[in-house]
Amino acid sequence: MSVTVALTALVACSSCCLFTATADLASDLASSYYQSLATDNQQPQQTSFQLQQMASNQPYGQIQVNNTDNSNDVFHKFHFHESSEWPFPHQIDNSIGQISGVSISKDNFVYIFHRGDREWNQTTFFQNNVYREKHKGPISDQVVVVLDPKNGSVIKRWGSHRFYMPHGITVDHENNVWLTDVALHQVFKFGPNSENLLMTFGTAFVPGSSLNEFCKPTSVAVTTSGEFYVADGYCNSRIIKFSAKGQELLEWGRSTLVTGEMFVPPYQLWIPHALTLAEDKELICVADRENSRVSCFNTNNGTFIFEINSQLFQRIFSVAYSPVAGGLFYVLNDKNMDVITDTLAQGIVINASTLEIIGKFHPKDDEFSRPHGMAVSPDGSSVYVVELIRSHIRKFVLDSDIQNNFINKSVDTFGVSEQEFMLNKYNVLENCPGLRENSGKQILVIMLIIAVGLFFTAAIFVTVLIYTRTKSIAHRKDAAFGRWQPRTLNAADGFTLGNIFNKKQRAGFEKLATAEVSEDDDDGDDDDNDLNVRA
Repeated sequence: MSVTVALTALVACSSCCLFTATADLASDLASSYYQSLATDNQQPQQTSFQLQQMASNQPYGQIQVNNTDNSNDVFHKFHFHESSEWPFPHQIDNSIGQISGVSISKDNFVYIFHRGDREWNQTTFFQNNVYREKHKGPISDQVVVVLDPKNGSVIKRWGSHRFYMPHGITVDHENNVWLTDVALHQVFKFGPNSENLLMTFGTAFVPGSSLNEFCKPTSVAVTTSGEFYVADGYCNSRIIKFSAKGQELLEWGRSTLVTGEMFVPPYQLWIPHALTLAEDKELICVADRENSRVSCFNTNNGTFIFEINSQLFQRIFSVAYSPVAGGLFYVLNDKNMDVITDTLAQGIVINASTLEIIGKFHPKDDEFSRPHGMAVSPDGSSVYVVELIRSHIRKFVLDSDIQNNFINKSVDTFGVSEQEFMLNKYNVLENCPGLRENSGKQILVIMLIIAVGLFFTAAIFVTVLIYTRTKSIAHRKDAAFGRWQPRTLNAADGFTLGNIFNKKQRAGFEKLATAEVSEDDDDGDDDDNDLNVRA
């Protein structure tokens, strides 16, 4: 028994020592990894990620953005400045009216959608959302304008005599142009760089909420596979997903009921004003304008994932996403004139993995004036913001040192491919991808050490088990042998337990009886002896 206890203690001690050594080795490797990140004039990023799920103290899965500014973190140095080379204001073209939308093509050209001589005011629509100024006819100006991203010069124009109240514009990965018109209550798809109309959705001037109707649609987002989402918009407050051929696949959302509740349920939207896709994270995110938040849903089934909410948010007019640096959200905020606050009408950059504010941008003088739309260049280095003032489009450029030291070299710095650098949802290694590459051999060593340790631990355990079983069997055999061995007792000795169990009184093996004795006979002899003793 004592030997078994000793061997068990040995197994426990050896296992404890093995895993302690492994943990120390893993800690040393992690420490060396972060020290390697700190080279090349970069501070190590604190590994932090949040599961996209509902928390007990955050109703409906609300995620509060961290408003602190950690200047020592490289991700907190995203500073955009207004471009001095961009012709602003009134130098692009005085014929351009209120610019309601902006988008960037895969070739980096800037597309804007403006309203010509029209303005949206309180008398533009009837109470039933029917357009009141249909008698004016369509806008005669070319409302779609393509600009050179370097100097803002006009490259091409088109779209005259077709639209009444332009709103949103999206250029997809094939350079198709998607447009929404809130007066027509329609969504249009045009071919690349032309007025070739490919698809039309909705009925002209007829607001509605059925499958084939819209009511003041605001925005379109298109996936690389051709599926697209429509934000339907000012009246229905819903998101509709379509196949590449235009068949409705899914819809979710309803108008927010103003009940005075502090937290708004995730599927209640109050003017979904803009959409953006984060395909690497399988997210479709909505600028929920009057609810002062960005709500993100699963692209496949519309399931609510999380929302981004900050004290800096008041009226969210637009949201954009760039996969650069592991993923960045760009949020365009405007002030609520009914609330007295120090919040600025500005752009806010948010780290998509930590959901921390890492940058802000606004005009040189002060803040935006009626910002309405925003677009981000494919490489994430330029941001364009349009305001509901004639010919107002501003360009912001990421500081050159950030571009050179981080964006342009981010892949080389961390030693991984761009695909590996992109964020995978709920992946514990999403903020330290270099660990997979730079420490691969060390991890293999750790795995081998663990495997060898487990092997020896199992071997010791099996040995202990076999030893214990062997001893147990031997003990049972001894007990059985002692039971069937004939015993000779003298009457003078009397009946004592010591005569039965005291092995020291036995000198070797006694001579066995040669006659067959049954179990009953043996028991009977014992009974006779007992009677003799009692007599």
